[in-house]
Amino acid sequence: MAEKLLFVVNDSVELYLYEGILKQNKIPYLLKRPNMRGYLKIITGTAHAVPAEIYVPEEAYDHAMELTEVIRTEENKGPGSKGDPLARRKNIIAWVIFGVFAVLLIIALASGFFRQ
Repeated sequence: MAEKLLFVVNDSVELYLYEGILKQNKIPYLLKRPNMRGYLKIITGTAHAVPAEIYVPEEAYDHAMELTEVIRTEENKGPGSKGDPLARRKNIIAWVIFGVFAVLLIIALASGFFRQ
């Protein structure tokens, strides 16, 4: 059976979501953890250690991609994503505050405020 890389996940919650969708739809999958040896996994108890690579059979790849599309689109809509207007607004406010303090520091240095 030839396998194809579906995703590389860096979050254990995301891994649970992908596994749940694949199990529910009876799609066989294989998890590979490139930096984790089997004994270390047993000793540390990290059954869902990340990063992990999820592989599926080639013939199930397209179906698995369709089923997991919901997770991928929700990741891009979440807080802190590039399309999040609240994150953008917070970023602008942070830069304005930084700019105000930078201008005040430059004025204080130029006027000799810190000299004794």
